[in-house]
Amino acid sequence: MTVPRTEPLAVGLIGLGNVALAHLEGYRQLTEIRVVAGADPRAERTTEMAARFGFRGYLDYQEMLERERLDLVSVLSTVATHPAAVIAAARRRLPVLCEKPLALTLADADLMIAACRSAGVPLFYAASYRFLEPVVKARELIQAGAIGEVRLLLETMIGTTGPSGYHDMGPHHYPPGGPGGSGNGLMDHGIHLVDVFGWLIGSEVESATGAGQISGEAPRPEHLTIRFRSGAVGHLIYDDATWPADLPAEGAFSWAPTWDEVAAGQGIGRGGIWQQHPGSIRVHGTLGSLRIFHYANQLFLRTARGIEQIRVADRPMPAQFAAELASFAASIRAGGPAAVPGEVGRAALATVLAAYSR
Repeated sequence: MTVPRTEPLAVGLIGLGNVALAHLEGYRQLTEIRVVAGADPRAERTTEMAARFGFRGYLDYQEMLERERLDLVSVLSTVATHPAAVIAAARRRLPVLCEKPLALTLADADLMIAACRSAGVPLFYAASYRFLEPVVKARELIQAGAIGEVRLLLETMIGTTGPSGYHDMGPHHYPPGGPGGSGNGLMDHGIHLVDVFGWLIGSEVESATGAGQISGEAPRPEHLTIRFRSGAVGHLIYDDATWPADLPAEGAFSWAPTWDEVAAGQGIGRGGIWQQHPGSIRVHGTLGSLRIFHYANQLFLRTARGIEQIRVADRPMPAQFAAELASFAASIRAGGPAAVPGEVGRAALATVLAAYSR
């Protein structure tokens, strides 16, 4: 495949759901990639998105791959469709970026990786948390020894409005009887954290254990404990079917929109939005700790000197997708391997699936 070196790379999108909106906002910030086509089996959605973002719409991604002259493909469809879509792109020798989770099974993940390797094209795993500015800065501080030896990493997402606030993502996302749950659960959200925890501290997973939500079943608390080779421990605790215990003063001003606002096309570019329950990652070390408000674009460091807010680049969510896509484009133009290869997605999947081991 010959990749143009001066003109923007032409990308086709497979899947035009809410995550595609975030990607499209990211593409708007780039000059090195141009969205020329998108495919989704929902006719009304495809027509709406094609008109809104100015690309050619298809109901069948196979037709898009056949007709369009593409330089790369982004697979943003539901996880059950990832293997077929990635393999179809690889057969046409197109570099491909695949959203998380990479697949539902390790066997499927292996097929996807093998197909791209056989075709000689990179498979880029969309580990978007690695491109969030507070997370990037936190990693720099950890590597510089700012909090000493990391002992514990923690993320919790607990509570909506009780059982009525719980929304299973449904069989079109996760087949009944297997891993699944809500968008704030272990499979769909926690998979970000199992990757970024190890990336933050530069250590691989040694073992993991926990309990995950089964798609289509009554909601239950989810948890995952990860032991890293460095000796650090990561904990994830999720429950969308209860009530939060956060107090009013524990919110934060966010410099980024919520996912709901991105999906509605609102909030992009606005700052200073009060969020009652902003997501955060806590990292505890022997010399201090970090509080990473990854979507609110804020970072705090606590040491013996006290608490200080660390300045981060003013590129809040959904700008992490622009940074991720720019990295993807750079790897393609350089003709080298993906900066975040498919093996990273496979490793994250293997860790999450440990919560489903019987």
